[in-house]
Amino acid sequence: MSAAIPLAASAGQTPPAAPEAVVERHLLATWRYLRMHGASPHEADDLAQEAFVIALQKRADALAPAATAAFLRRTARFLFLRLRRDARDAVELADAVDALWAADCERDDGAGLLAALAACVDQLQDRARTAIACSYGIGGETPAARDAIARSLGMAPNGLKTLLQRTRQLLRACIERRRR
Repeated sequence: MSAAIPLAASAGQTPPAAPEAVVERHLLATWRYLRMHGASPHEADDLAQEAFVIALQKRADALAPAATAAFLRRTARFLFLRLRRDARDAVELADAVDALWAADCERDDGAGLLAALAACVDQLQDRARTAIACSYGIGGETPAARDAIARSLGMAPNGLKTLLQRTRQLLRACIERRRR
């Protein structure tokens, strides 16, 4: 073997990307993937950071971008499951999230799904949009308790529960139409 051929190239791998470039390319997708698993924003920040440290230690930056993304998702999944080791259904949920990610998010890191959701939320009537925004903390706010949302909308808690159920059904149908 010639000394002029770098090892990574001779092994059929791409040369390692700069750590900053790997983080820039994959951070948002890894964070969204962890949030889909149910990690809080703070947990997703911490777990994503840990996944990147592991990826760089294991030289996953020398892999093709798709392989690096898959390595980061597997590592993030393992870290999340380790965090939730007491939850019995965590592995089943993780499998479902992986299937959803592969079907709906892998090609664009979830951006299309989020864009469809935003467009569908914009189409809601004011009361439904406010209920969803308050319930899920859309816009950076902390999610509010159902009783507080009901009071602010002048509704009974059961009425709000029904409104949220119907609104989620409308959003699901709207997103499915937009994603076809």
